[in-house]
Amino acid sequence: MQRFISFCIVLVFLVTTRLAAAGEFSVAGDVSADGRAFVRSPAYPGQARGDAVSLRAEPEVSWKAEGEHHALVLRPFYRLDPIDPRRSHADLRQARWDYRGDVLTVGAGVGTFGWGVLESYRPSDVLNQTDFVESYRGDVKLGQPFVQIGFVTEHWAGSLYYLPYFRERTFPGPRGRLRFAANVDTDNPTFEPKLGVFHPSGAARLAYRNAGVDVSLNLLSGLSREPRFVAVLATGDVAPRYDLMQHASIDLQWAIGGFVLKGEGYARLLSESFIAYGGGGVGVDYTWSDAIAGADISFAVEGLADFRPLDAPFTLFRHNAFAGMRVAANDSGSTEATAGALVDVVDGTTFGRFDIGHRFAEHWRVSLDANLFLGPSGKLASSFRRDSYGGAHVAYFF
Repeated sequence: MQRFISFCIVLVFLVTTRLAAAGEFSVAGDVSADGRAFVRSPAYPGQARGDAVSLRAEPEVSWKAEGEHHALVLRPFYRLDPIDPRRSHADLRQARWDYRGDVLTVGAGVGTFGWGVLESYRPSDVLNQTDFVESYRGDVKLGQPFVQIGFVTEHWAGSLYYLPYFRERTFPGPRGRLRFAANVDTDNPTFEPKLGVFHPSGAARLAYRNAGVDVSLNLLSGLSREPRFVAVLATGDVAPRYDLMQHASIDLQWAIGGFVLKGEGYARLLSESFIAYGGGGVGVDYTWSDAIAGADISFAVEGLADFRPLDAPFTLFRHNAFAGMRVAANDSGSTEATAGALVDVVDGTTFGRFDIGHRFAEHWRVSLDANLFLGPSGKLASSFRRDSYGGAHVAYFF
């Protein structure tokens, strides 16, 4: 995969350089230093303390043709972590060509696609694989090789996707924080189909938008993005196993004044073992514009439910309630603060987060965050109970 990433970076760079004179060429992105300091010592043998500063880079090179029908985007990603070798990783988030006509759309390359509407967790968002070392919440995705064809009209949009290569989920290593009690052996995954990562997947999405209402239907047939874990008796580790999956989901939202009503649900079938399950969530957002001293204040409340059996892939989000708030100061520094907590209503396992950020001058942004993990021992969902930490981030945008 690393060779493929390097090849795509060089190819897209050469193409965009040649085409720059025939359209709009731009360079953007950011580099940052991200520090983490943990409140407690680690829970598992072999774990490092984890207090360190990692370096992150995510530049973007893009080109649009003069008629804006054709576009190229290259967005690589790299993190260098001094503690956990698995957290030091590279990925190609985007390396894609897109054509958009009056109705027809075509795309190919590597891309990221967002499905779902909820704030806390999106169970229908399964086209891209989760980058678990970047975020346990599932909101950071690995780039997915794809070919796409679709259409766009005033109210309707649809796409068909061919996905020729499967991305395995990333996991922290034995030294890393925010890991499970058993080390995940990512070097020896197993797959239901014989082709492994080269087993193709297919997906489809149909969306409708009109008068503040957005509804989308989604289908995916291929390898499950969520692995099951198989014990490795010789080492005491667990290895991920990826099953064939049939997935269908719906997501919708309805904007009514300052309120936005949201919901999404899914049904899934693991083909070989014939394990069927489903779940989803509902929520409501409210934005109070110009609430205090020109600031906008947003509130979100959501509920999640997942009805998978014990032999299905594990999820951290089984029966949860979420509440969050965002304050955007609308000042010259784009100051913004967010706070939220996701609570398991059965056993009390809690994931809480607060962060605040401010832009300095034209290119710099500094942010601070606090992350809280609470829960009873003996449950996989509470594996991070000793991993509460604070973070500081200094980013340069160009």
